[in-house]
Amino acid sequence: MDLRTVETVVRRLFTDAEFRARAIEDSAAALSEYRLGAAEHAALSKLCLQLASGPKFNAAPIGTLGWWA
Repeated sequence: MDLRTVETVVRRLFTDAEFRARAIEDSAAALSEYRLGAAEHAALSKLCLQLASGPKFNAAPIGTLGWWA
């Protein structure tokens, strides 16, 4: 698994609105410009589906020490 490529794709999904829209519409086509293994492709396709369904926020309150508490 090439984590650098995965990081590049994830960063692009969150910073490039046009790419994100294409990935949500057709993840296979959008991801085809990257050399991804089967596991990488599956994980990134799942992320695209999650982006399509909108944000999901945890209803639990934030502890006094922040998110990591």
